[in-house]
Amino acid sequence: MKTLENFEESKKFIENFLRKTETDDSLYKICNEIGENIRKNGDIALKKYLSEFDKFDMEYELDGKSIDKSFSNVSEDFIKSINTSIKRSKKFHKNSMPKSWMSSNNSLGENIIPVERALCYVPGGTAPLVSTVVMTVVPAKIAGVKEVIVTSPAINNNVSDEIVVAAKLAGADRIFLLGGAHSIFAFTYGTESVPRSDLICGPGNKYVTEAKRQVFGKVGIDGLYGPTETLVIADKSNDAELCASDLIAQAEHDIEATPILITNSLDFSKKVEKEIYKQAESLPRKNIILKSFKLNGLLFIVENMNQSIELANLISSEHVSILSEEIINQYKKVVNAGGIFLGDDSGEVFGDYIAGPSHVMPTGGSARFNSALNVRHFLKYQPIINLSKKEVLSVVDDVINLAKFEKLEGHAQSALKRKKNILGE
Repeated sequence: MKTLENFEESKKFIENFLRKTETDDSLYKICNEIGENIRKNGDIALKKYLSEFDKFDMEYELDGKSIDKSFSNVSEDFIKSINTSIKRSKKFHKNSMPKSWMSSNNSLGENIIPVERALCYVPGGTAPLVSTVVMTVVPAKIAGVKEVIVTSPAINNNVSDEIVVAAKLAGADRIFLLGGAHSIFAFTYGTESVPRSDLICGPGNKYVTEAKRQVFGKVGIDGLYGPTETLVIADKSNDAELCASDLIAQAEHDIEATPILITNSLDFSKKVEKEIYKQAESLPRKNIILKSFKLNGLLFIVENMNQSIELANLISSEHVSILSEEIINQYKKVVNAGGIFLGDDSGEVFGDYIAGPSHVMPTGGSARFNSALNVRHFLKYQPIINLSKKEVLSVVDDVINLAKFEKLEGHAQSALKRKKNILGE
């Protein structure tokens, strides 16, 4: 782990490096070529990429018989656990669902409307993320999306039965076995066999993320997600074992994950680091974990715990776990974080699977302006204007003045005509 002990140097490091963005021209070109091919040639291009990239030659939309087969291949324990996750997720998102409104005089209001069709992308890769199914499908369904589609890659024709079952139980209306950048373009433009989506959500690899970047504006996008990040704030009174386990839980995703520790004790940090190596030794993804810490692990030593809040806001991490009792009641001061986890018992791992909120959270500093995936991502907010004659007369002269100030005489005339009509002139 890279260690920084000076507060001012830490801030400079964060500004200079964690905010640094790199343009990958080759990635852009590859995805752009894929997108243009699928836009022009539809299924022909899609099947080409499925064969080339995924070694896939099956039907890529699952029918009822295939879904039933997946149910027969999963354990009762899995179904029980995924249903618990779904139940808790539904409860959380129902509580956060906004409502349409109208003013008491019916002059102004807001109509809240769900998108018609949403695509939930679920990564396959080295660890098929069944939890991501719940974290994307449930808020879409609670928002009232008419058709929710799940897609996930089936590399070498290997279907994840757990992903299929989770999708069905969570309420997905259709399930596809498509992944990668080519799937994003297919659901953006539509093909002969793939429906055009109104919104695409969910994390993915760098190709998926770049494809989402390129189609933004043609389809709704929830956000652009990079490698996972967890920031743990702890002091010498905390449990080094728990602290290490929280960092390891994220580091094991992939070698690009970013585990971060902020503490006011160098001795405590050494205990945590020792614990990391100890715990990693017995884990099957040991090599990934240790490489993640080596490449991206960060350790900040602060003079006081209040400085940890300032650094946390500069980093704007996906996850922030506040273990230190000294500042746990100041969690509202951490304004740049995808999700906040308080105390020893609220490990980030519970957020990954079962707490209730979506684990699809902003990464790469985007917590400065984006939020964890929620029902609002699937909703459109439509203002309603229904002014009375009395209200028009109270503001019409101001409208005329402002229009003339902008030298838009047509606007001014439109307002003036209504004034004259109301006054009978």
